[in-house]
Amino acid sequence: SIAADVPIHQISCITGFGLKQLKSYLKTGLTVALLGSSGVGKSTIINQLLERNQQRTKSIRTRDGKGRHTTVHRELFVCTGGGLIIDTPGMRELQPWNTDHSLKVIFNEIERLSTKCQFRNCQHQTEPRCAVRSAIADGRLSASRLKHYHKLKAEQAALKQHWH
Repeated sequence: SIAADVPIHQISCITGFGLKQLKSYLKTGLTVALLGSSGVGKSTIINQLLERNQQRTKSIRTRDGKGRHTTVHRELFVCTGGGLIIDTPGMRELQPWNTDHSLKVIFNEIERLSTKCQFRNCQHQTEPRCAVRSAIADGRLSASRLKHYHKLKAEQAALKQHWH
């Protein structure tokens, strides 16, 4: 529900299930980066996609079944079938950069609804005849989606102010 148009793939590095779908993203001229928390298996996935043990990995902890932080720097790999893949250390936070476009893509339902608001510059807060708030009132849109939208818009404004 956060990013409805983003494909989700289930995979298993033990059985190989789903890895073929991931490999389809590795094409000449494209760069893929794996992002996620420490110990979730990004380097293990890289090794599977490269079909060689390129990255050092550790087994999961026996006491709690969680992965262990191993990768300490970013590294770029050239894939034999084309494309590039980046392994990254665990991330605590991601900052959006191209947020003008990203907001329109990620929150496309809010963007579509906003074209029906009374005011072109509607902020979807207290303005009369706001189509976005109407969609929340009648259950077509969740209030949390609008909350996340406002949060990213605020981050976007802060980034623009910081870099200008």
